[in-house]
Amino acid sequence: MNELSEPGIKSVSMKATAKKTEDSLVIDYSVSNLTEQDVYLWDLMVSYEGVDQKIDHDGAYVFFEEPDKLRVIRADLPLPTAFDIAKKDIPYARLLPARGSLAGRVKLRHPVMEESPYYGPPAENEQNKVKCSEVILYVGWTPFKNGINITERTVGGEKVYAIRGAWPPPYQEVLKERLPIDVEAIIYTGEFERQKPLQ
Repeated sequence: MNELSEPGIKSVSMKATAKKTEDSLVIDYSVSNLTEQDVYLWDLMVSYEGVDQKIDHDGAYVFFEEPDKLRVIRADLPLPTAFDIAKKDIPYARLLPARGSLAGRVKLRHPVMEESPYYGPPAENEQNKVKCSEVILYVGWTPFKNGINITERTVGGEKVYAIRGAWPPPYQEVLKERLPIDVEAIIYTGEFERQKPLQ
């Protein structure tokens, strides 16, 4: 179990498990808010059907970490440093009420592909298959702060929260859980920025 706190907040914590099915890596997690105030869990990944947004309940950002780890991220990422982005990819959020808990599941098909919102799939000559022995799950959350603008939206028929604005750091808190499990992954061998959650 991992927990992070900031002044005025007692504890937000996460428990997670990982298993392999015949075709997928499945990570189940539960986040508990032991505080007396609502917080927002930044774990609803965005995907598209044509030009229409929907929520990808299986997906996550995925990055290889030397020598044999795989970062699986549901949190806001920093912008890439190698090029300019016209529109930032920001996950939607769920309300995690005071003294409440929320469950989530990541399901990634074998072999697990590195995944960034800022790069397309690697060409066959720019990828490699590696074996990993640990998955590190990251999930972002934030309390309400001065400067945060939270709006309720409907995305693919689901009610979600969009968090925008500007506020003092940390931009988000990040829960982290290390999960020992053997996983095969396809990673980029060409230019590819492997990111950690924005803080």
